[in-house]
Amino acid sequence: MSNFYVIFLGGDHRVRIMSKYFINGYKFHTEKWSKGKKTNNCGVWVKGEGDIDYSGVLQYIIELEYLVGWPKKKIVIFRCKWYDPNSSGTKVHPQYQIVEINHTRQYRFYDPFIIAQNVKQVYYIPYPLCKNKSSWHVVIKTKPMGRVEVDDALNVAYQNYISSVEAMVDNQ
Repeated sequence: MSNFYVIFLGGDHRVRIMSKYFINGYKFHTEKWSKGKKTNNCGVWVKGEGDIDYSGVLQYIIELEYLVGWPKKKIVIFRCKWYDPNSSGTKVHPQYQIVEINHTRQYRFYDPFIIAQNVKQVYYIPYPLCKNKSSWHVVIKTKPMGRVEVDDALNVAYQNYISSVEAMVDNQ
């Protein structure tokens, strides 16, 4: 089975649909591709504004390419099924900061697309022995492969950051 297929839209656009994609140290699979596999890489998470974070499941990986001009212009977007980020669909344990989502409650606003570079990977763990928590899953954030994440990084691009160096003279 092929990993992708290509759709041409006119002479200057190309759309490529993929089932696997590697970005930002994460290897993403669509939900359909992950079915029956030992690993599940279709969970997505994105930081929202304020205290709202969005968790979901990756449905499609879409690469849009504009073929006219130089350099080539290309963007990858994910089409996701998002879980409800409100209090009825997401809970955060106050002491341990454990995030739980109700996988039966979908986000009611239709906004399925996200730029692939903005997404982080998560996976969901069900409560197997708790009948009263059968619709709730715990969200586990994963770390990107081969990368070290630093929270206190500079928000300034290095090439724009100029430090002043004062000359030192030895008096001997």
